[in-house]
Amino acid sequence: MGSTIYIPNRVNWIDWAKAIAISFVVFGHIPQLPGSFPQYYIVTFHMPLFFFISGFLTKKENLNKETLKKYWHTLIIPYFAYNLLFYPYWIVRHYIEYPESGLYDYIKPIIGTIMFQCETNYSESLNGVTWFIVALLGYKIILSLCNKFKHGNKLIIFLIIITAFLYIINEFNLYTKNLTPIGFIKCFPFFFWGYYSKNNKMINSNDKTTISFITITFLAVSLSIFFSITDTNNMVFYAIRFWSICISAITGIIGLCKLIDKFHFNIIDNISIGTIVIMGLHFILIGSTNFLFEKTLCAGNRIIYTWFQACILVFVFEVLLYPIIILFMNKMPFLLGKKKTQ
Repeated sequence: MGSTIYIPNRVNWIDWAKAIAISFVVFGHIPQLPGSFPQYYIVTFHMPLFFFISGFLTKKENLNKETLKKYWHTLIIPYFAYNLLFYPYWIVRHYIEYPESGLYDYIKPIIGTIMFQCETNYSESLNGVTWFIVALLGYKIILSLCNKFKHGNKLIIFLIIITAFLYIINEFNLYTKNLTPIGFIKCFPFFFWGYYSKNNKMINSNDKTTISFITITFLAVSLSIFFSITDTNNMVFYAIRFWSICISAITGIIGLCKLIDKFHFNIIDNISIGTIVIMGLHFILIGSTNFLFEKTLCAGNRIIYTWFQACILVFVFEVLLYPIIILFMNKMPFLLGKKKTQ
């Protein structure tokens, strides 16, 4: 089964990077043993990696009627579509867990979707992971606005510094626990790192550069492991650990994808094209699987997986979602953020 979406000038190593990134996202959302270092490590950088790739793929554009129309098709429609697809699952799950809930309890996630997954006394997050679409829309609007101004790049640099500090501060003081604002400030620097990496040609096919990327990764991973056993209540140590993990993981994975660029598989292309499908629907599979195992194996206790079991589940979930990706390619490309098929 091949892709029927026409996307010109595909870059093979980017497809590899997107496939790896979405697999890490699914892995990070599977409940695992407390203190699992693989999960902690991957959760730290999986969304920054995803937004780095998104920034790398973003073209320079100004905010106008055409770009707003483009954002409507590629981001806004998929955002509401994947929340709509998620809602029946949410209703069933909520009814099972809270059978005495009133009518307004079922309206709260609808309000939460309109409020971009923010949780208040009057709203509830529905398909929480779709915060990434909201954040991506915000980044693109900021970028397209700044492109209109002479000193737009300086403004972006200022915002990168501000959001980097705000994220670390919020991690310790927990001013908000809402996914969208936290994710926005967490990933803002990485989106623009990816964007400027492409525009300044910081990533190329030079083998020496690739090897340097991987070398930096191994060194920084060692540093990250050291900080993982250090006092986590120290804000400076946390900041160093967070940035060393994210930067090293992103450079290392990009380097790895450059090395395997010569290997091309259609299945990787399709997973890359359908990352939004996996992102938008994998919580349904995780929740359903957890419920099944908890009822049959854990006698009502919360299911916990080892990292190896989590890897197997990632593979199973992506196999289950792969035919849906192909279906959307052929019949409903708007769910992939695309207008038409080939």
